[in-house]
Amino acid sequence: MHSTVLRWPRRAAARIFSGHRLLRTSLQLSLVFCVIAGLATGNAEAQEPAKKPAKPKTAKTTKTPKTPKTPKTGKGAKKVAAPAATTPEPTSSPLDAFNPDDPTAPGPMEALPTTPDTEPSVPTFDPPPPPESKPAVAEPAPAPSPMSPPPTTSPMPGAASPSDPTVAAPPTSNVPQSSPFTGPESSRPLPPPAGLAGFDPDPTAGQDSIEESVNVLLSEAVVTTAGKRKQNISDVPLTVSWIPAEELEGTGAFTLCEAIQYFPGLECRRGSMRKVAVSARGLGSNYLSNRLLLLKDGRPLTDPWTGQFYADETTPVTNLKQVEVIRGPGSSLYGSNAFSGVINIIERQPGDLIQEGKNLGFDGRVLAGQDNTYRVQATAAGRAGPVEALASYYGFSSDGAQLFNNPATGFEDTNQDSVVHSASGKLKVGMFSLDADFTDAEIGRPGGTQISTVGNCGRCHYTADDTEHVQNLNAAAQVDTQINENVRVFAQGYTLFKRRVVDLKNMVTGELQPALGKRRRYGGEARALVTTGNLSLTFGGDVKDDLVNNQNVLAGLTSDDTTQMILGGFVDAEYRPTSRLVLGVGARYDNYQIPENVWTARKDQISPRASVVFHAMPDLTLRTNYGRAFRAPTLAELAINQQMYAATLLGSPDLRAETLDTFEASVDYWPFERRVRLTGTGFYNIAKNFINQQLIFGSTSQFRNIGDARVAGFEVEAAAQIPSANSSFDVAYQFLDAKALPYGGGPSTELDYAPRHRLYARARTNLGKSAFAEVYGLYVGNRFDPGFLLDDSGVAERVQLPGYVTASARVGVNVTQGLSVSLLGNNLFDSKYEESHGFPAPGRGVYSEVKFRY
Repeated sequence: MHSTVLRWPRRAAARIFSGHRLLRTSLQLSLVFCVIAGLATGNAEAQEPAKKPAKPKTAKTTKTPKTPKTPKTGKGAKKVAAPAATTPEPTSSPLDAFNPDDPTAPGPMEALPTTPDTEPSVPTFDPPPPPESKPAVAEPAPAPSPMSPPPTTSPMPGAASPSDPTVAAPPTSNVPQSSPFTGPESSRPLPPPAGLAGFDPDPTAGQDSIEESVNVLLSEAVVTTAGKRKQNISDVPLTVSWIPAEELEGTGAFTLCEAIQYFPGLECRRGSMRKVAVSARGLGSNYLSNRLLLLKDGRPLTDPWTGQFYADETTPVTNLKQVEVIRGPGSSLYGSNAFSGVINIIERQPGDLIQEGKNLGFDGRVLAGQDNTYRVQATAAGRAGPVEALASYYGFSSDGAQLFNNPATGFEDTNQDSVVHSASGKLKVGMFSLDADFTDAEIGRPGGTQISTVGNCGRCHYTADDTEHVQNLNAAAQVDTQINENVRVFAQGYTLFKRRVVDLKNMVTGELQPALGKRRRYGGEARALVTTGNLSLTFGGDVKDDLVNNQNVLAGLTSDDTTQMILGGFVDAEYRPTSRLVLGVGARYDNYQIPENVWTARKDQISPRASVVFHAMPDLTLRTNYGRAFRAPTLAELAINQQMYAATLLGSPDLRAETLDTFEASVDYWPFERRVRLTGTGFYNIAKNFINQQLIFGSTSQFRNIGDARVAGFEVEAAAQIPSANSSFDVAYQFLDAKALPYGGGPSTELDYAPRHRLYARARTNLGKSAFAEVYGLYVGNRFDPGFLLDDSGVAERVQLPGYVTASARVGVNVTQGLSVSLLGNNLFDSKYEESHGFPAPGRGVYSEVKFRY
């Protein structure tokens, strides 16, 4: 998994930290990596042939006759061709072909040429080509960036990649392709924003390698989430963490929350009753609100009642291409909840499963392991003329980790079981596409060992017999079409239905009593891209109509009151005054229509942004940006009135919206012929009107604006490929100074769940041509839990959780080109720690998996 700053050099995140305070905890991680390196040493001789493809790739780039014709509409495009054609020797230095007057000129480090064999013909949110352009380069690319992918890491057309455990490694290279070093070509066409609605890979391009798909997807997904239009990665000023599907599997994660743990800059803590809360750069969420926005193919999945997204078993991690995370404000495009970040789950389209020369594609996998855990996934796709379709099934069953078993008393924790079934389908006909998915889950509601009155409620929600039945339905229809050579439009409509029935044990009668909660959302979006010269302009609007049926509301309110309509409009522009400089501005306006008796302090919001990206050298890029975000109070924060065994929680109709102003600067450097990537990012956040639960008397708490917050921090990332060891690695370190500032000028305190130090590391090695191994390590420092306890005198005190180290690993072998077998392990050290107070993390887990692809 990797962190990618949205410029081509940052395809994956890696941060490094050498602080002495982390030495002891780093020793465990070092042992794991030493084992991997030791295993890989014996395969160093396989790297001799890996160096050979460099010359032919470079030679092809310099001899490509079609490159000068590709972008007819941009000035930068014409400048690309001449230097490329005059590069005499493929073995020249990477800087030899760099023209200081035209940093967009490709040199010997240029990637493979854009040809019908290497570039998917996808409908993109861009103008059509001049008539003489070839179909494979169907849209003019934005002005090329001075950063070009290195030829030694660009996948050969149709070649298998060693990063895909279902495909044998290519004979010419045995270095694992990892996302810091596999990036899109700057001229590759990109799909329309919001959910890859027009994604339609060239059927002649082939899908022999999932890594090849990931390379294409990086150019697509990054733009989809970050800019809602086609942009060169090197020109986008946002910071993104992303993980391809194959690497997500390597973490051993069963839920999105488990996977998020390995994203640089993010935290996800699990608590009682299957609740999770996600934090980004120290700006955390409680269990009834969220400061991050979850998207699925560009559509919001946040709960209309709480604003939360359920990153547990009820949101299956299946049929994925990749998961992408923006670290930083995203309200200028997405509105509320895109406060400290955006998470986009990007799924595969039918063409991703259909290989070259075939009309059908299929893959499946079966996993089994401890705690009676079983997981089955099967996906099939087909093509008939202009119609493409995909169908997928996901099944999961587990007894859970049984965290609260007590051998002394004979108590067995049977309330962590889960059974999940999910089915989904996609259909694409020309410019129209449809997709839908349905999930049915029966899950236990494990409690905790502590009773907290605020935040993580622990056992105050819990009895041993509580259960929850969840049903989710999502559906969408999309259309994407070109109006003329300068204008393209995209529109979609979608709906979300959620039904939750919680059986709670009555503490008086002992009977289980069902509590029903239903949510419904209708949404739509329309936007257009206008491209002319050096200017790209995206503008559009969206609407969300939410209705919540919840019995636990304040006196005087009914289910007819818990409704909201949100209208938004946005504009975003990118202008390139010179080939080195990219300027960006944007803004969004949001109007909330909520009954006044529910939100008395409602106020429309404007979210602006501005950015500058400067390509100082071919291997050096500087960027800075400013953005404002907001988070409107959720319907739960405004209207809840819930008795929870030991505590009562009340909403407050006079809450003000939270706001966030973020300033960020970053530098990205690729030395040693781009075998190493170094990145440094500094940021400063000013948050106002923080909303949290506040104890008002006894065990009763209420949502209130409790104050402001200041978060300063930096992230250091490093990644490298080591040909002599057939290996690659990346490391990421984050430092946070996060303070809560109460109203009235009181003393500042540490923000909830904002660890000062966080270190992530990953290593992968290929053992020969058929075996592979990868390991992930994570250190999280001390942090405060969002809940608190009452001491004997009735005074609330905060709980500080100690730091911990954990690691996951996967080893496997490619039996044939379409069949692999692997062994996965998580929490390898069997570390004992709590993500939330009173709720221990699961211990060591071991699972085996068989994967098949046709």
